[in-house]
This record gives sequence, C-alpha cells and structure tokens, in this order.
Amino acid sequence: MNEPSPMALGTAPFSDDRPDQEQILLMLAGKWISGVIHVVARLGIADLLADGPRTADDLAEATGAHARTLYRFLRASAAVGVFAERPDGRFELTPKAEYLRSDVPGSMRNLAYFYGETTVWNCWGHVMDTVRTGEAVGPKLRGGKTWFQYLEQDAPEFAEVFHGSMTALNDARAPRIADSFDFGRFPVVADIGGGQGQMLSAILRRHPSVRGILYDIPTAIKGARELLEREGVADRVHCEEGSFFERIPGGADAYVLKAIMHDWSDAECEGILRRVRRAIGDKTDTRLLIIDGVLPELNEWHYSKLMDIAMLVNDKGAERTAVDWRRLLEASGFELAEIHPTAPPHCIVEGKPA
Repeated sequence: MNEPSPMALGTAPFSDDRPDQEQILLMLAGKWISGVIHVVARLGIADLLADGPRTADDLAEATGAHARTLYRFLRASAAVGVFAERPDGRFELTPKAEYLRSDVPGSMRNLAYFYGETTVWNCWGHVMDTVRTGEAVGPKLRGGKTWFQYLEQDAPEFAEVFHGSMTALNDARAPRIADSFDFGRFPVVADIGGGQGQMLSAILRRHPSVRGILYDIPTAIKGARELLEREGVADRVHCEEGSFFERIPGGADAYVLKAIMHDWSDAECEGILRRVRRAIGDKTDTRLLIIDGVLPELNEWHYSKLMDIAMLVNDKGAERTAVDWRRLLEASGFELAEIHPTAPPHCIVEGKPA
C-alpha cells in the first residue's frame, strides 16, 4: 500500500515538512482560504460559537444560510485551524477563530470582510493589466474612483467595515507603537489620517501632558469622539474633519501618519508631505513620524512585500525601502533623521525639516 502524502495526513499548511510542490499548491490555494474565511466572518459564525459548540444546521438556521453548504465552509475552515469539528458533529472555536469574534481586542472579522469585498477581490482577476501597464486596476473597476472616494460616495456601509477593520488592527499595535518611541517630548501630536483615534489615544494615555489633534475625512473620523471618551483622553483632543490632499492643520510639534503613505503613489505622497512641511513652517524642532513598513532587501520575508502588491493593484499604493523613504522625504522638504523599530510590520520613519 502506498504511504499517504503529508497533505492527507494533515501536516500544517506551508510546513517545511511538505514537499516543495505541495507548498506551491497550497500557496496557489491561498485565495480559497481567504474566500472561505471571508464567508464565515461575514456570517458572524465566531460570535455564534462564543457560548459553546453548535451544529452546522443550527448555525445555518441562525444565519439564513444553506445548511449543507455552510457545513462545507465550516469543514474547510476547520482544516486550516479556524474552528474545529467535534466527533459529535458540532463546531467550536479555536484560538485562531477567537479573532473572528466581533468583541475581542484585535478582532479580524471586519478585515476578513474587507479582503473579500467585491471590488477588492476583483482586482486580482485583472492583475495582469497592472503588470503590463504599471497602473492600478482598482480605480477602473470603481468607475475611475479611488478607494476612499468609493467608500465616501458609493459604499457608506462598507466604509464602516473598512474603518472598523483598521481600528481593530490598531487595538493591538497602537499600544506597542506608543511604548516604543518617546512621543512625550512633543507637547502637541497631530495624527493625520488618524481614523477614530486609536493611535492618538495610545500616545496620550502614556503621556498625560501631551495634547492631540485628530484629522481625517468624515467617514473615517466618525465615532472618534466616543472612542476618545472611552479611552479617557477626549478632553485633550481637538477633532477636525478634512483631507490631507487639501490641507494639513498647523500647531503641532509632531505629525504622525500611520499606514497612510502606503496607500498612495510617490507623487501623491510627496504632495501630502509638502503640505505637512508647510504646516510646520519655521518650527525646525517639529518632527514628521511616518509609521509604515520598511521593506528589507533581497530575500528576507516581510509581510509588506505582499502588501506592496495589494496596494499597487487596488489603488496604486506602494510599500517602501529605507532608500525609498529617504528619497521621498528629501523630495518633500525633509531629511531622514532615523528609522526606529516598532510593532511589526511597521517602523517609525522620523523626518525633520530640511
């Protein structure tokens, strides 16, 4: 009798114990895994299992899904460690599945919804167009609109999902970033494109003497006041609606741009940074703090090397190396002071007025 392959035996996906060909096969199936998790996240299966195991039939009735089909999605999820199928036919949460609950810190439920959203997903079906032309296909699929124009004008409900996913990611990362750098030396910190204010809240909680400016478009900043109140820092934050493509508020001693630059092309980033430079004016002690990925050279693994392609395909964004950051800062009226390690996959790129 032939020995069963490691794939049949249930060796963990992408394990070095697998033959290289099987690892490639699993990599190619990555979109299937993402699609399955998108479905169970959207249905809220993890929330329904929070009180204990349930059958696929029971979960189907609760979600309005087709029972046998939902079972197949749950079985596929369990195969990659998201949920576990018990011998009695019920499914239960696993440590991974906990992050698909809506009510846990660092929840990935909204992010799973976002990754499978139609316009995001469809970009990959046209990726050869991007490779051949260098142009993002996302705007073409959205009638010429950028990602954020689409959210603002066409998809307000999905905008809540997207901004909620960014907030959830910050639940875990923001405190670690705030701990890794001395933000306390700046009397006023402006978080540009700061969404609901999680990053700014983390900074202000650690530094009671610091005041903040939270600046973002209306759909992103919606709900910020509630979050700031909950974090106990609302009395130290001035919230202001606006676009960094039009203006940057003045009066800050440090300007934070977290996960902003990778959304945009070099030309657009240069425009944003030049507006920051104008807002700084003659205050040469003011600092620009870009919290973003810094790609390592050659073959070293880094999540942002994949994110780089996602940003390119969806809306002409990019991840950048240290050399890229230096070049971008110098073109915008800054010089690179230092790159500080912080919560992966990010670093803090510190710029000072040139």
